Amino acid sequence: MNTSQVLGATRQRASLLSHAPRRASVVVRASELKKPELKRPEAPKQPEESKKLFQQDAPATSTPASVSAPEASTSSKTVTVEYQRQRAKEMTKYFNDVKLEKLIVDSKVFGWTPANEINNGRWVMMGFAIGLLTEYATGVDFIHQLALMVSYLGIADLD
Repeated sequence: MNTSQVLGATRQRASLLSHAPRRASVVVRASELKKPELKRPEAPKQPEESKKLFQQDAPATSTPASVSAPEASTSSKTVTVEYQRQRAKEMTKYFNDVKLEKLIVDSKVFGWTPANEINNGRWVMMGFAIGLLTEYATGVDFIHQLALMVSYLGIADLD
């Protein structure tokens, strides 16, 4: 292919692209949109002894005088922003309390915790191993080793 053929093919593609049909644009205005109604789903009845996550129910919505009776009955099932905000605050408080309780249990340093018991058991095993090795090396049994240690430290004279 020579350069004149390449230029001709390029011009032909450019002319095809310039004559391509344009897509129609759609304008959507906010005033034309239908606003969705958010409704709370009907929950199955729970036994009274079950523990509820939240103690309060939805706040009672007051109906304005201009709202008719059928519209007032449907508005009680509508989820309002205030209701969502209240429930979000309750959930935040609940989960912060759960996190705090877990932190308190995990940060317990003293006392009968599983981690402390494991460490105590390890130190006791180490002490017995050292005592048995010392008994093997010196010929003095474990009880007499403790008596010698107490007398050498000046705590009591057990001779």
